[in-house]
Amino acid sequence: MPRPFHVQLVTPQGVRYDNDAVYLRLPAEDGYFGIMADHAPLIAALVPGQVSLHRPGAPRPDLYASSGGVVEVTENQTVVLADTLETPEEIDEQRAREAAERARDRLQARTLPEFDESRALGALQRALVRLQVAGKRAAGGGL
Repeated sequence: MPRPFHVQLVTPQGVRYDNDAVYLRLPAEDGYFGIMADHAPLIAALVPGQVSLHRPGAPRPDLYASSGGVVEVTENQTVVLADTLETPEEIDEQRAREAAERARDRLQARTLPEFDESRALGALQRALVRLQVAGKRAAGGGL
């Protein structure tokens, strides 16, 4: 069994997790990456995506929808500072579907003078991540 290391998941609303993990999977600009005990020191930006936290002895990982943030890895200590972290149970799927639809509508109406493509793409990406993580609730877990 992999050795545990300490993980803190923190949002502006407070600490979401402060305990040991054996594996942490995070979304970055170039794709997902994993952290285990004795990982090299690291500071990295996080993009919207699914966070998977594998607790020692747990049958499946804890999943979170993240809207981005930053991670710092030091000696067997990992701190994730995220804008938001939502569990599948916390996600309102209908609201996420509506947000995705609004973002798609904005992307199709590019001619409006106030159109901001990066903002619309970010909103769509966040909504799709929330729907992906919420879908894991019914499926019983994920990565």
